[in-house]
Amino acid sequence: MMVVKIGGSLLPSMPKVMHVFMDYEVLLVPGGGVFADAVRKVYGRYQVSEEAIHDMAVLATHQYGLFLSDISGIPTITSLEDFKERAIILPMNIVANSDLKPSWNVTSDTIACYIARLAGEKKFIKLTDVDGVILDGMVVKRIRAGKLLNTTTCVDKSLPSCLQTWKMDCRVVNGKKENNIRKALMGKSVGTLITGGK
Repeated sequence: MMVVKIGGSLLPSMPKVMHVFMDYEVLLVPGGGVFADAVRKVYGRYQVSEEAIHDMAVLATHQYGLFLSDISGIPTITSLEDFKERAIILPMNIVANSDLKPSWNVTSDTIACYIARLAGEKKFIKLTDVDGVILDGMVVKRIRAGKLLNTTTCVDKSLPSCLQTWKMDCRVVNGKKENNIRKALMGKSVGTLITGGK
């Protein structure tokens, strides 16, 4: 099984590339995208607790997951025990029973990492709308997670420390390009590899 996080920014591209996953054994973790953006607007306008807004943001991933399922025919699941060949996981129950702290720093990137860890995987793929981690205007091919601590990039603020702690790797790939997705799923070098292990 390969765990793949599908960024919300890729929503417009997904109808063209979701068919790729039918050729692989994958567990897809949806991002939040426009659905999470709506939650951010509520948070900016009203006094909502971190806990409530975090749950609302996680529920935004469910909406994206339902969208991805509908356009692809890939089933949704809510538990890893229900995984068969390929699925889109709706993570609310998993997150609710985790020790992940409610915060805007903990987004679907960290959730995907956590789910990959629960599934016994040592790595996962993050599909996004850029070619990889960009530092000083250049895409970095490989970087240690520790180098990204307290740095603003295309991964959430919490992910680098989780990769370090759990000794996991994350490959960041432009998901708008079908060929990139296939390369990543086949373990080929594409995008940026963030290493958390030794």
